[in-house]
Amino acid sequence: MAVILSIAEANDVQWAAGPHGLFQVDAGALLTVLQPMERLACTLALPQRLLVGGGPYGVAYTTDQGQNWQAGWMAGCQSAVLVLAADPNVENSGVVLAGTEGEGVLRTTDRGGYWSPCNFGLRNYTILSLAWAPLGQTGPWPRREIVFAATEEGLYRSPNGGRGWRRADCPELVYQILAVSPDFHNDGVVMAGSEMDGLWRSEDGGRSFSRVSSAPDQVNALCAWEEGWLLSAAEELWHSADGVTWQPVTGSAPMLVLRAAEGAILAGDEDGLVALDRHHFALQVRYAVPEVA
Repeated sequence: MAVILSIAEANDVQWAAGPHGLFQVDAGALLTVLQPMERLACTLALPQRLLVGGGPYGVAYTTDQGQNWQAGWMAGCQSAVLVLAADPNVENSGVVLAGTEGEGVLRTTDRGGYWSPCNFGLRNYTILSLAWAPLGQTGPWPRREIVFAATEEGLYRSPNGGRGWRRADCPELVYQILAVSPDFHNDGVVMAGSEMDGLWRSEDGGRSFSRVSSAPDQVNALCAWEEGWLLSAAEELWHSADGVTWQPVTGSAPMLVLRAAEGAILAGDEDGLVALDRHHFALQVRYAVPEVA
């Protein structure tokens, strides 16, 4: 068994992580990669390095696919890291954000070496999800660096790459997952899933959210791609072409994490990693940890 809570990809290599460890996806299997966290919560793949987040070390990174690891300098933070999210322009900026279990958001500008707290404007410091808006078009002004955070109390928006935050107009709820429209700079759509109070949608760039009436009450995973949206409720998957009208996917099983990939949806559950087709969400491949003889 391998519970998967986080999926990452860079350089055509896919990675999966959860409480049972870090895995490289290869030839229909999950290959175990040694890593330093006692409590592994997430992973993030960058072009030149792989990061893991959890406890007790916060964030660690490797530049040789797990042969050697280096702990990030966490500026006194003692909390576990629950989520990692890279700036879409990370190759140039080096910026990655980390959401912690009780000490807010940490920010690095060197791809994970040195982290400092960036909590101005936050009212709650348990960060359950982070999501960057895609890069806007180039022009005479610098492109905006918009990122969102979901907490145990509310949703937050940063217009400056995580340096400062403003609470969105939304009810006081536990929001546990975020997804941003691929066409964000035209439609302004951001979605947030709550623990027991449904799906919430913004059409004004994440400044205010309203509940989506057709979606289920519990939203555990959420992803967006050019053709639609997919979420996981407690018992099954739900699909929407526009993020407004949702329908359950017949015969589907719930997932813990969803990630849009090339030609498929990668999904993690309590038994490993699966690839779903993007049209009917039928199982294409299941990746499992090889049994030891």
